[in-house]
Amino acid sequence: MHQFSYAFRVDASLEIGHGHLMRCLTLADELSKYSHRCYFICNKLEKNLVKKISAMGYELFEINTDSPFNWNEDAKLTKNIIATVKADWLVVDHYSIDFEWENEVKGTKTKIMVIDDLANRTHNCDILLDGNLGKTKEHYKSLIPSQSIILAGIHHCLIREEFLVARPISLKNRLKNKGLKNILISIGASDPKNLTLDILEKLEKYGLANDCTVSTIISSVSPHLPVIQKKLLGLNFHSLLLKDVSNMAEILLKQDLVIGGVGVSAWERCVLGTPSISIVAAQNQLHGAKALHQSKASIVIDQDFSEGYDISKAIDFYMSKFNLTQASQVAANLADGKGASRAARFLM
Repeated sequence: MHQFSYAFRVDASLEIGHGHLMRCLTLADELSKYSHRCYFICNKLEKNLVKKISAMGYELFEINTDSPFNWNEDAKLTKNIIATVKADWLVVDHYSIDFEWENEVKGTKTKIMVIDDLANRTHNCDILLDGNLGKTKEHYKSLIPSQSIILAGIHHCLIREEFLVARPISLKNRLKNKGLKNILISIGASDPKNLTLDILEKLEKYGLANDCTVSTIISSVSPHLPVIQKKLLGLNFHSLLLKDVSNMAEILLKQDLVIGGVGVSAWERCVLGTPSISIVAAQNQLHGAKALHQSKASIVIDQDFSEGYDISKAIDFYMSKFNLTQASQVAANLADGKGASRAARFLM
């Protein structure tokens, strides 16, 4: 098999979150199985993320462009790097990049895959991937060249292999259903609005049973870490703090319910059949959140379509073993976790 070279243009920070980078790393891992070379092009990454990319075996090219985003400068720097690594494909996962940037880079022989969620701007790409529930080809037909390939829907969601491996174990365990004993709060690495604290306060008011344990995931570089740590010390139920986790699938295996965001993590929960309460943390999550709520795989807390649900009412719902089991089965039927392998086939 010919050895291809892939470059990923993606950014991550506390402000925009780490989801874009994580799904690109997922696709890179899949491509690397076939001995293909993968490189990352990123702007001013946090030190812990630089270490993560390096630890996973990928070479990182850091570019330092000014804020606000200067598409012309960024495109020229990226173009130089993809020429250096002789990239066959450039994978772009960045909300500030559109057809102007892509036209500049398209001057090379490198093909382009765009990963998007928003369907709100024009692209000049060869492949467009949107792995969110409810998204279809119709969302992008008018935004890309007519000959471009569209991979849309949760069938193409980029899920890390650890979840695919854990899926049969999780689905088997959930058949044993012992009720609501373990709850996980996982809003995301950034959580700029500190929704985690708000959730902890609501759970404290709810009055969970003494045999219930609440685990909270947070980044060690989060500005909210001190206040979260202080809050956990004063809670009236058993709690655990988990920082900078790298074994999310393993952690989810132990949870009866997750209170989490509506990014890629929502689809990871579906792969494992994990019942959840989902919180809309950003505007770009609204379309997927509505589809998730309507599927009944999760209760989404959002005033526009959640039918009056708040966290207390959602917890009441999941106190029923029947409801826990039903939500688990619906979630598991939505996503099989094989989206990365499907996407990779189009790039080889």
